[in-house]
Amino acid sequence: MSFDLYKKRLLSYGNDERDVVLNNTKNIINNSFTNSFGYSVVKINDVDTEVIVVNKDDSTQKELLIRPDQTVKKGATVLVGTQYYLVTDFNGNGINQKAKIKLCNNTFTLKGSKIQTIVEYNDFGEPIYDETNTSDILIPCIVETSITIDNTDNAINLPEGRINITIPYTEHEDIAIDKEFVMYGEKYKIMSIDYTQSINKEGLIIINGKKVS
Repeated sequence: MSFDLYKKRLLSYGNDERDVVLNNTKNIINNSFTNSFGYSVVKINDVDTEVIVVNKDDSTQKELLIRPDQTVKKGATVLVGTQYYLVTDFNGNGINQKAKIKLCNNTFTLKGSKIQTIVEYNDFGEPIYDETNTSDILIPCIVETSITIDNTDNAINLPEGRINITIPYTEHEDIAIDKEFVMYGEKYKIMSIDYTQSINKEGLIIINGKKVS
């Protein structure tokens, strides 16, 4: 077989030689994915997703290797076995796709909403409503009493009676300054909300709470 014919057949698998290399690499990864150590099927935002789970020294943090071209958004919830995690970071180039996840140690409760449904009309033609309440929303969250500085392992304790709660980006009337919530049987008030880890209504938000009597 001539070199030109070989090259022509090779390029049939991609637009150019670079595409061929990329596609071959992706195929190798995909073909070996299910046989890799740590292979597992987890639920990411309730969708079954094939990953390779890499355990870190800190049992509360793991790394997920994702199939080529698949992405995971920061703030997504990940159910590994019976434990929920939040995606705290994602990096990928289309081939090597990695997500960092951190263990959720509690749930943040938001009140359900009220729904009014017209059941009938009175003699004046005015609607009569039946009002029902939806169930409370339970959001897996990370509760911390310390903060880590400059991406190091050095942690600084929060003032007494203060906690930080990390949740996926969520819009709700209960997520507002001075709103109260219960955590570990104690009542807290929202002092501040950090949106710097979210963009375009996706990602994470950090709620700072102060214990109230």
